[in-house]
Amino acid sequence: MNMPPRSQVLAAASLWLCTWVATAQEPPPSEAPAAPPQEEQPATLPEPAVPAEAPEAPEPIAAEPEPAGPLAAPGEAIAEPAAAAEAVVSPDATAVPDAPVTTSEAVAPRAGAKRIVMMPVEFTVYQKSVSGIEAVPDWTETAKFALGDAAIRMLQQDERFQVVALPQLDGATQGLLREHVELFKIIGNTAIPLLQYGGKAWAEKKTNFDYTLGDGLGFLAEASEAEYAFLIAGAQVAQTGGAAFMEFLAAAAGAYVGGGGTFVFAGIVDLKSGAVKWFNNRTGAQVFGMTGTDLRKPETALEVVTQMFKGFPASSVVNFPPF
Repeated sequence: MNMPPRSQVLAAASLWLCTWVATAQEPPPSEAPAAPPQEEQPATLPEPAVPAEAPEAPEPIAAEPEPAGPLAAPGEAIAEPAAAAEAVVSPDATAVPDAPVTTSEAVAPRAGAKRIVMMPVEFTVYQKSVSGIEAVPDWTETAKFALGDAAIRMLQQDERFQVVALPQLDGATQGLLREHVELFKIIGNTAIPLLQYGGKAWAEKKTNFDYTLGDGLGFLAEASEAEYAFLIAGAQVAQTGGAAFMEFLAAAAGAYVGGGGTFVFAGIVDLKSGAVKWFNNRTGAQVFGMTGTDLRKPETALEVVTQMFKGFPASSVVNFPPF
């Protein structure tokens, strides 16, 4: 086999090599050169067209006030603001002690009940010391309040009575009312000892108790529209420590020295005739400074008044039907 000359082989190899190198450096025909990146331009909004005549700005609408409470459901009435305010109780409110019962409170009428008005209490508290006895105004007012409040509570719990308010009176009329209260006090201080310790001569008075205040309280019957009046009177003597000690020394020596005590009575009076229709009393001793009938205490006053009225119309003083 004849081989080509060496020079021809080298020439052919050189030509092939140059062709391969040129072909490798050319970019492929399918890939186009990438365009250089361009900076992104911000988008511009078209300017709004200006109207020929600018409209006037609308008037501001007033905001509707928010309701004080939740809206009612369909078909339900909306609660009144006043009622809603009354239902709200502040948690920081200080508890107010119970107010005393007064005859001005509205009480539903009771069928067949006797209309009765509470009269001013006539009661005095004294202090007994080694040097003597004297009235104590502060103690007196405390006992009056306790007795009056106890009497009203007791009468309001009794279905046989309808408590009505004591009307406002002018100065002259108040003086007249006070005179009748003092007269009742005189009757009690006089009649009770006679009925309890007078013997047979006064036994008839227990069933025929004809004491009366007169017809001077007729004005109160018309002003209050009441039929009867409830009255309380009496006195209390409270011992000091020195007086109690002197009583103890006297008792040790065989002598008797009176201590303190309580004497209270109550009655029901017909306002038109003035007749005392019911009457009763309670007493309590104070020995060596100790007593169970201190009417300056509200609970004791209520207990004493309730005991006097217990078993009404029965009484330890009189024995006749009141009405």
